[in-house]
Amino acid sequence: MPIHFEELWTKCEELQQEISINESVAVILDELAIKINLYKALSQKEIPEQERETIKSRTMGEILLTLTKLSMKDNINVYEALSIAMQYRSIGHYSQKYSST
Repeated sequence: MPIHFEELWTKCEELQQEISINESVAVILDELAIKINLYKALSQKEIPEQERETIKSRTMGEILLTLTKLSMKDNINVYEALSIAMQYRSIGHYSQKYSST
């Protein structure tokens, strides 16, 4: 049975707590940078489309899993953080989109 994204995130944070309790934020950010650079490199490689989609999906999963490690380590409410970021971004977007010039 599928679970809600919030529950999945929480389970991933719990897993990360067990696995990487002694990792520093700097180490986690380095890991994240490596995975982001891998994702970027995949976009530039000539790989069959279906294979590229599979690899990019797996890499995105690894990026998200690393983000759960960071949110767990810094005790960040990712729902609230994402919600606030979206509000600020949408204000700027809609202000620009509907501004009278």
